[in-house]
Amino acid sequence: MAAAAGAATPSSSKIVTCRDAQGQPIITQPNDPRCYKPPPNEAERSAAEESRRKELEAYNACKADQRSMQSLLYRYPAKERHDAARRAALSQVETALRVSGARMEQLKNERRRLLDEAEFYPSGNLPPKLRRDLDGNSALIEAQTQAIANQKDEAAQKNAFYDQELVKLQKLWLPQRAETRGCVAPRE
Repeated sequence: MAAAAGAATPSSSKIVTCRDAQGQPIITQPNDPRCYKPPPNEAERSAAEESRRKELEAYNACKADQRSMQSLLYRYPAKERHDAARRAALSQVETALRVSGARMEQLKNERRRLLDEAEFYPSGNLPPKLRRDLDGNSALIEAQTQAIANQKDEAAQKNAFYDQELVKLQKLWLPQRAETRGCVAPRE
């Protein structure tokens, strides 16, 4: 019976030695209020402040992320709305690409005309106006090529943006699971 009573004692009843406010040793439980804890030194206070600051930053980032996700879900409650927004954003870029492509064709046709005219000067001694026109055309073709490349980059960036949103939304559109947790407020 004594063995059963000894086994029933909780393992949380540890005995520790600490000092009271006068510096006298006390043998007691760890949470005894008589145990004196000296005030934290500068390094401990600084570490505690830093820890508190990091907890607060993490909490604020979590809350901002929650607001962002809620806003995203409100804006796109279904995949069809998100797809429509993607198409609308890309249609502007596609229109600009078509216009740029048509302009590039005009410039290339003008370039062919100028080169045909330059064939009449086999020694390469072109008149100044023809040389200026060829140089200007070359500069315009280069600028148009750069504009087309920028528009393709913009389309790729928009696609990447909508792809990232879609990954987030696919998680949000799932039925809520029990393991989703809110943000944990920092300790006081």
